[in-house]
Amino acid sequence: MGITFPLNELTQYSNIMEDSASVNCGETNVSSSASEAQQNDTADSLIGDYSANGIQQFLLDIIIIIPSICFIIYGLIALRHNDQPIDKDPVPALRVTATYSPTVFPIVYAAITANLLKAAAGWKMERGVTVLSLEYLLSCRTVFSAVTTPLSLRSLWFMSPLGGQAALRIIDVVSSQASESYPFECLEFMSIFPHSGPQSSAGNSILPSIQGAFISALSSPKDIKAGPRDAFGNVKIPMLEYYRQTSTTKPDAGGWYNVNSNDEDNVWSAIIGIPIATQGGFSQGQNYSFTMTTAYMSADCSVQRGELMTYGMWYEYQSQILKSQVYGAGGTLIIKSDGLHNQLSKDPRHLILTAYYPTNETNTNATCTLVTTHAEVDVACHGPLCGARRIRRIEKPANMTVTTVLDGVTAEGYHKIAPVGVFDFFMKTLMRVTLTIWQGERDTLYKPFPSPLETYFTYPDAPFSAPGIGSWNGTDIYQVGDEVVSQRFSQLLNTFWLASVASRNITGNFNFRAQTLNPGIESTLIQNITGTRTPDELVMRVNEIWISILFITSAIMLASGIAASIFSCLRRGPDVLDRATFFLRDNPHVKVAQQSSLEDGTSQVKRVKGVRVCIVDVTPLEETGHVAFGTVGEAMPLRWQEKERRYS
Repeated sequence: MGITFPLNELTQYSNIMEDSASVNCGETNVSSSASEAQQNDTADSLIGDYSANGIQQFLLDIIIIIPSICFIIYGLIALRHNDQPIDKDPVPALRVTATYSPTVFPIVYAAITANLLKAAAGWKMERGVTVLSLEYLLSCRTVFSAVTTPLSLRSLWFMSPLGGQAALRIIDVVSSQASESYPFECLEFMSIFPHSGPQSSAGNSILPSIQGAFISALSSPKDIKAGPRDAFGNVKIPMLEYYRQTSTTKPDAGGWYNVNSNDEDNVWSAIIGIPIATQGGFSQGQNYSFTMTTAYMSADCSVQRGELMTYGMWYEYQSQILKSQVYGAGGTLIIKSDGLHNQLSKDPRHLILTAYYPTNETNTNATCTLVTTHAEVDVACHGPLCGARRIRRIEKPANMTVTTVLDGVTAEGYHKIAPVGVFDFFMKTLMRVTLTIWQGERDTLYKPFPSPLETYFTYPDAPFSAPGIGSWNGTDIYQVGDEVVSQRFSQLLNTFWLASVASRNITGNFNFRAQTLNPGIESTLIQNITGTRTPDELVMRVNEIWISILFITSAIMLASGIAASIFSCLRRGPDVLDRATFFLRDNPHVKVAQQSSLEDGTSQVKRVKGVRVCIVDVTPLEETGHVAFGTVGEAMPLRWQEKERRYS
């Protein structure tokens, strides 16, 4: 097939060739005249990388590896200041550094690794290397190309994003775990009952504070009753029986039930809690934790609807039954015990609650079995705010002979013993504790109105202002059922017991080893506990896995930089790889003055930077073209040839 050129294109090509030739000749002459001395010097240059460019490249290699050393130092500083508060130097600077690391690390890693691969390729070229190996080394200098080339160098580039993430993730912000042993005290539930009834000298002295503590608890707001602490900050004890009745809550392998303080459905053993104290008081800047053993009374009640009864019949019934061991206050509630119990009694006590409901002229009987539940409670405090975190049932202590504290408790080694008839004194004061002054002036029934003790069963949020209180309407406890009656009767008993044995303590006067109590009046027992105190602050925590990854990737990056420097020092030939001027060396289609064969690519670029090059057809007049790299003017640019032209 013949070769045809359009006349206008050939004319234009001829003009370009002439202009380019004159330009190139001028540039060549200038270059030749300007670099004669250079040629002589270069011709006599030593074989090796001891030129100014070689020294410059070596210094550049050293500078490039500095960031890898900085990342190692960054990791060492983070380790040195592990568990240090985040607002203390140099933690803020380390956290800022971590935010920039995912960007900086891959850039530095790419620069060092690409330099290593290039240096290794140049070093291997002087010793002989296959074209495939050379192409392999030079094509693996980006993350994307490393993925598209054989598998062995993929792991090298995999270190780049991994190291960047490691530098970011070595620092975590966590709560401080630097705990220390710390002493605590708490009220012993199994304390000694302090008086022998309202008419005793001790009773006259202490009953006002008992009444105040109990009524303040009974009249506390709904959120206080539902919360993990009472109005005075005392820790409430959860009722284990509630967890056994709830199918969604299961204990762990150790028998512990987790307590969610924010759960409004929690059932507490009492309306008030156990007072606790610690050395120096609870500080806002500290977290505390300890485990205490305690107990509470648990009533298991069965509720039945009684017989129809008019007001007159109820009045007559009370008059007859109150002659036996029955406790009441002349209202619509009476409580009867099944008989005499003492410290040696092995069978649980049974109580019968009878409540009259005037509206329907009927009564309700609740038969309750009273036992003691012993528990171990894990308590956590954030500053002065404490609450139960976990609870589990424990066995009854070996030295505990009573079924409940109402049978009388005597502390081992304590000078005061429980009065005879604790249950009698306890029930008499409980049934009359909510009476007003004018109600207390009369010993006989005058109106069948329910007391706050009864309305607590039906309206626990506000028993003193519940519907039916102070009126003939009354309140019907039958409607709440067995489970609720059991829970709320247990709460009333435990609340009044705590108010009786520690009325001054539960209202805020409970300090570490500094109780201002009269031992002759109040027989409060204290339990000594050893727990922990931890600073309430956020600290920097070094992640062991990520810090290991950072050290490994930084060490690889440092080793790569050092290896690149060594390869550059061992290289004896010029640096021509990765340079476009490599195509100009000894090229018959390139009209530039040639210098020493040891001339680096950088020097050659500076010398011939004005020369125009392109892909040309070096045989434009032949039937079959031949494509090569050359200077403009030496051959026809490929773009001027016809699309149908064939090439060898």
